[in-house]
Amino acid sequence: MPYVSAPAPLQIEERSVRLDYGQFCLCGNPAPDADYMTLLEQAINGSGIAADDNGVIVISPHQNNFSMPFRLEVWHDRPPDDHEDWEEAFEASLLVVDGGLRYFSPTDAVANFEVPSGRFAAGIAGRGFVNDGWPGSVTPGDRWRVQLWPSARDIPARRLKEWRHPVV
Repeated sequence: MPYVSAPAPLQIEERSVRLDYGQFCLCGNPAPDADYMTLLEQAINGSGIAADDNGVIVISPHQNNFSMPFRLEVWHDRPPDDHEDWEEAFEASLLVVDGGLRYFSPTDAVANFEVPSGRFAAGIAGRGFVNDGWPGSVTPGDRWRVQLWPSARDIPARRLKEWRHPVV
């Protein structure tokens, strides 16, 4: 019987980024008329995520993490489901033009990632949360991962899993 390897990402990039004000944006199609404030309001008043053809905004349980591990994976097809390993999980569509994806949070400089141009499904997951809002430190230990794979259809932005602060 031939050996079949487990699926693996085509591209992986890991960085430390800053998260502030409990939110971050993934922008694949910057435009002068992009309305990130409307997206932010939709994410806050909705399921914690909002997206349009300019980008995706995600609300984090933590108010900040100034040294947050962030992993970006690009896949050929939908990756295996591992939501049980994460405390927060979302999905959305993300349009990338000009081969670049930008991560930004309100008080941070932009982190640029090389990503092929195209329409992607995005799986966004986070873990390591210690509190809602102020985490008690500017480096609380949470981390986020974004997985992208080609998708011809629009994926509505939605929450798949929500972290709840443990009741003590």
